[in-house]
Amino acid sequence: MDKKSFLTLLEKHLEGKTTKEEERFLLNYFNSFQEDDSDSWPKELGNRQELKDRMLNRLTEGIAQKSKRNIKVKTFRPKMWLKYAASVAVVLGTLYIIQHFKETGFSTISNTDNSDAIVLKLDNGSMDVISENDQKKITDSKGNVVGYQKGNTIAYEQKLSPKELVYNELKVPLGKRFDLVLSDGTTVKVNAGSTIKYPVQFIDGNPREVEVWGEAYFDVTKDVNRPFLVNANNIQVEVLGTKFNVSSYPEDEDISTVLVEGSVKLSARNTDEIRGSLVIKPNQKASLNKRTAQMTVTEVDTDIYTSWINGRIVFKNCPFKNIRKKLERRYNVSIINNNSSLEEKYYNASFDIETIEEVMEAFKENYAIDYDISNNQIIIN
Repeated sequence: MDKKSFLTLLEKHLEGKTTKEEERFLLNYFNSFQEDDSDSWPKELGNRQELKDRMLNRLTEGIAQKSKRNIKVKTFRPKMWLKYAASVAVVLGTLYIIQHFKETGFSTISNTDNSDAIVLKLDNGSMDVISENDQKKITDSKGNVVGYQKGNTIAYEQKLSPKELVYNELKVPLGKRFDLVLSDGTTVKVNAGSTIKYPVQFIDGNPREVEVWGEAYFDVTKDVNRPFLVNANNIQVEVLGTKFNVSSYPEDEDISTVLVEGSVKLSARNTDEIRGSLVIKPNQKASLNKRTAQMTVTEVDTDIYTSWINGRIVFKNCPFKNIRKKLERRYNVSIINNNSSLEEKYYNASFDIETIEEVMEAFKENYAIDYDISNNQIIIN
C-alpha cells in the first residue's frame, strides 16, 4: 500500500466507511508504526506513545464490537430474493495525524494474519493484501506496472511477449469471491476458499497455462495458436475458447469440470491410474473420483454449478453433506451436524441472499431442521 492509498483509507475510517479488511490494514500499520523510533514526532500532538496506544485501543475495540454483535434470524421463504447490508463504523485518530503522515510519510504494512483476506502473491514471494474497495496499480517485483485493481477485479495489461514466464498467485478466503482478467483477455471468477496461479504475461506461441486449487469459472479468449490449459489436481482441461467451471476442492470426493459453451478436452495429469483423454460437450459434467480414479460424464443443468458467479446458490437433488460443505465455503462458517441421518438426505433449494442465518432459517422452516448459531459456528441438533 502506497502513501496516497493509506491516507485515503484513513480518511474513510474517520468517516466511518471502512470495511473489516480495511480496519485490519490500519491495525497492522499502527503495529508496525509503533516500532518506529524516529524523532520526527510533532510535539504539538502530545505524548507519542500514549497517542499511538489510544489509537490502537480504539481500533481494537471497534473490531471486537463487530465480532460480538448479536445475530438476528429473519424468517423468509426460500425463493424470495432478499438483499440487505449491515455496517459498523469505527472512528479513529485526528485530522492532525492525517496531516502528519502527509508531511512525513510512513512505513510499509506487514500483515502476518491473512486468513480472512484476499492475498496476491508476487513473483518474488512477497504478499500484497487486497482490499475489495481499493483502486490501485498492480506492480511486479521490480516495480513495473502490470495491471490495475478496481474493486473486486484485477485486470492485467497485454504487453510485448516476455522471454520467460512470471507468475502471480491469488488466494481468495472462505466467504469471498474475486475476479481476474488475464493479459490475453480471459476472465476468471474465483470462488471462496480457492487459489489460482497464472502468468502475468503469456508467451507468444506457447500454451496459456494456469493452475487452480478450489473452484473457478473461466471465459477464455479464443486463440487457435495458443491453447488454454487449466491444471486442477490430476486433471488438465484444454480449451481454445469456451466457458466452463472447474471445481477441485481438496475435501471433495470428485474433481469436476462443467462445460457451458464450446468444447474442452480433459486429460490425466501426474498419474498413471487414468489413461487417455476425453472431450465433453456443452451441458455436460466430467467428474474424476479421487478414490477410484474413475472418470464419468453426465448431462447436467449448468446453472446449478455456475450460479455462484452471480451470487446465487442452487441445490438440486443434493445430499445435505454436500450442501453443508458449500455453505461453509460461501459464508465462512463451521457447520457441526449432530443428526447423522441428515447427511444422506437429498434436498432442492435455491437462494439469492447474503446471510447464512436466512439460509438456515429456510431449512428450518421448510425441512424442520433445528439448529443453533454461535458466532461463526452452526450446530444442527
